[in-house]
Amino acid sequence: MSLIQDLRAEVDIELLAQTGLYNPEDRKTNIRIVSDIRASLCNMRANIAPEAKHIAEVAIATNENVQIRDFLMGINSEASDTTFSEEDVYEYLLLIGTTVNKQIAVPVATVFAAHLYERDKTEAKNAIKEVLEVNPDYALANLLKRTFASDIDAGFLKAMASDLHSQVLNIIYERETDDNNNSSAK
Repeated sequence: MSLIQDLRAEVDIELLAQTGLYNPEDRKTNIRIVSDIRASLCNMRANIAPEAKHIAEVAIATNENVQIRDFLMGINSEASDTTFSEEDVYEYLLLIGTTVNKQIAVPVATVFAAHLYERDKTEAKNAIKEVLEVNPDYALANLLKRTFASDIDAGFLKAMASDLHSQVLNIIYERETDDNNNSSAK
């Protein structure tokens, strides 16, 4: 068996063990998952792949919590010379997407396609097409399909993901934002 096949088998076991345990409303768990994603990305830079338990947890969380999925959409905005690179993000998403079954991989594969768009628009369009073959009703994939079809500038898409990233972090960490403060003052 290859390393990927072995990892896939381990991930399948972890997915079974973790199914039904994740609570999308558990703030501490979501913060830990975000922290674990960052740590895994830093490890990717050192050529250390995430463990099956982590892969399964991220796959489940991205299916049950759009904030975790959207965190991954904008994670490139955290890339730096001292932490992890955009290439590490790309490899991380690719690894998760190839080690979980296609149905569970839909959110991660969709995020991967968004990141892929910066590299190769044609391949990104093909990736979204594959996602929609698995789940034709997946809203983010349909939105990206329309966005990609309009041939939007990759830099604009990246900037939008970066803007969304800070808002997602505010939600995950339950930070007060100016919008929240203004609406509560009314």
